[in-house]
Amino acid sequence: MTSNLLSFDKSLIEKAETKRLTIDQLSHDDELQNICENANPFAGLRSDNDVNTEYPFNLLTIQSPILCYRYRRQYRLLSGMFTLTKLKCAESRNIIPSNHEILVFVLNTKPSLEIRRNIILFSLTNDLISKCFISDTKKIAFFLKNWFKKDKKKRSIYQSNEWLSIYPSINTREKLASFLSISKKDL
Repeated sequence: MTSNLLSFDKSLIEKAETKRLTIDQLSHDDELQNICENANPFAGLRSDNDVNTEYPFNLLTIQSPILCYRYRRQYRLLSGMFTLTKLKCAESRNIIPSNHEILVFVLNTKPSLEIRRNIILFSLTNDLISKCFISDTKKIAFFLKNWFKKDKKKRSIYQSNEWLSIYPSINTREKLASFLSISKKDL
């Protein structure tokens, strides 16, 4: 990881507190919106038609937490995008009330753009690569190539500073394919 992200990570516990918020108090960070405009990860999700009133929403927010920061009277989301999407979907179907409170982690201050971007990219790629929310090789490649910036004079995104700050040992397409146990052909 980059020294800035590592430094942020080491002091994260001191920089955040847990807070109970309603779903409507949360909105996406501007950089998250920019990243999703290039390749929207929510478009790759399966339908949530099975979600009903018996779904453990509070457990979801603890097992897949939301990290945000306060911005004016709102809270801007940096991670936990899929959790918030599921909650908003349940709210829109009247499965949970609009004033349903959830537990979130709130940063004391708004991080720099670089740190926000790194948090968002870590969250998205961790879900995509480590939790494998999509198994289609072409879709994985599409998301990664659109989320990460390729550095000048580098062969691919896998040598970029952004990528290496999250996956320092996966610096080639071949290593990513091996990590995912898939063919490198479509990456």
